[in-house]
Amino acid sequence: MIGKLSKSGEMLQLTIGLFECINCKKRFRNVIDKQKITIKGIVQKIKVLEEMVMEAAKKRAELEEKVKALEEEKACLLAEIESLKAIPELEAKISVLEAEIAKLKEEKKALEEKVTLPPAEAAPAEAPAPAEEKPCEEKPCEEKPSE
Repeated sequence: MIGKLSKSGEMLQLTIGLFECINCKKRFRNVIDKQKITIKGIVQKIKVLEEMVMEAAKKRAELEEKVKALEEEKACLLAEIESLKAIPELEAKISVLEAEIAKLKEEKKALEEKVTLPPAEAAPAEAPAPAEEKPCEEKPCEEKPSE
C-alpha cells in the first residue's frame, strides 16, 4: 500500500500482512515493512520496467519468427512424409508393370516365331525391272515347208 505524497516529495510504501488470531479467530492487519519512496525512485523503476517490457517484446518477436520458421519446416516435413507414403504404392505398381512387361515380351517373342518365314522366303529376290520395248529387228521368219 502506498500512502499520500508528503511535502518533501516522499511517500511511504507499507507492506501489510493479514493475520488471524489463534485464540479468537479474528482477522486483523499489521504493517510488516515501511519504505520511503520518492518520485525519482518511481520514475527509475518505471524506466527499468519499460526496458524489461521492450526486451520481452523483442524476445517475443524472435520467438514468433522461430515459431513461423518451425511451422514452415513442419509443413515441408509433412509434405515429404506424404510423398514417402506414396513410395510403397509406386513400388507395387512397378512390380505389376514389370510382370506385364515380361508377359508382353513373351507374347512378342511367340508372335515373332509364328511370323518368321523359311530362309528362302524371308528375303525375296528383287524382280528384274521390266525391259523397255524395242522395235523388232529380227530377221524375217523362214517358213518351214510342211510335209
